[in-house]
Amino acid sequence: MKRIFLSLMTLAVLCACNNDNVCTISGTLTDSVDSVRLVDMSGAVLDVATVKDGAFTLKCEIDPEAGVSIIRGALPTEDSYYSEGSMYYDPIPLIPDVKKIMVDIADGKSKITGSPLSQEIQDFQQWAMDTYLNDIETISALEEAGDSIGKMKTSEELANKMATHCREVYQAHKADAIGAQALNFLIEFADKDEFIALYEQGGKAVKADAQLGGYYEHLKSLPEEAMITLLESGEIVKEQGTFEDYVGAGNYTLVDFWASWCGPCKAEAPNVIAVFEKYRDKGLVVIGVPVNDKQEATEMAMKNLGIHYPQVLDPSQALAERFNIVGIPYIILFAPDGSVVAEGLRGAQIEEAVGKVLQ
Repeated sequence: MKRIFLSLMTLAVLCACNNDNVCTISGTLTDSVDSVRLVDMSGAVLDVATVKDGAFTLKCEIDPEAGVSIIRGALPTEDSYYSEGSMYYDPIPLIPDVKKIMVDIADGKSKITGSPLSQEIQDFQQWAMDTYLNDIETISALEEAGDSIGKMKTSEELANKMATHCREVYQAHKADAIGAQALNFLIEFADKDEFIALYEQGGKAVKADAQLGGYYEHLKSLPEEAMITLLESGEIVKEQGTFEDYVGAGNYTLVDFWASWCGPCKAEAPNVIAVFEKYRDKGLVVIGVPVNDKQEATEMAMKNLGIHYPQVLDPSQALAERFNIVGIPYIILFAPDGSVVAEGLRGAQIEEAVGKVLQ
């Protein structure tokens, strides 16, 4: 039965591909496995091949805009995608951009030759992994030392480094699978508007990526960023406004990341309100950013606590992600140019930080 399946699959691939447009992938394995399979980004099987004397050959259509992977394992059975007890490699990214590609797999590691785009995507993934692991060691050490400011600074530097390189890679590879990989990394760093714009610029490989497409549709369905304010009359008014309308707009700005469901946040609110009332006439701007909160709950908390400074709604949580907010309340003082003066402020630290710049 396995031989029949292999024969039919190979025949289907060869019939679908014009001889002048066939990518032949020749590989070697040091481990003993029965077969390998080639799949596209959705997981659909493009070709399967038996492994004989540690060697195999797979075929598919040449398509620089596609992205495929080689996976080690037994053939799927009727009741399971992988046969019982089968083993397989982590996906090995391949882009069929030439007629002949060589893949050598030894001890779980792969080396690709003959395919410039395949080598590029491996290099990009290795860069991302090395960069992350190098900086995460530093971040962990700072956390153990209790250096929250140093940890936040290093985390921001890592985020900026990753985001900058991923943007550069994406702009150079919007039409192929390398761009799709870069945009997947940017999900963590790009805000709503940037991600939507980048996705819409993408080519076939980007649009074929299920994760990217799903995230794009999610962002498109979110309401536009807006702000709500509690008037002295007790009425809540909603209008268009963004974080950037306040931060970096020429005034010192205190930003409180909080939520109605967060006890420590509500306990900190009187301190923020007191600083707002004391320094507002000296030019201090104060805003709140509700985190993972429903608008109705935010409005109720604003009324109960007497919070009269604006709240910037952030339904996609892009602002919390931008500043790597992992715990709330988290209060940041920004300079008029948008740079961070102080962060992680609590209690008396809030007035102390504001007083230094506005006394």
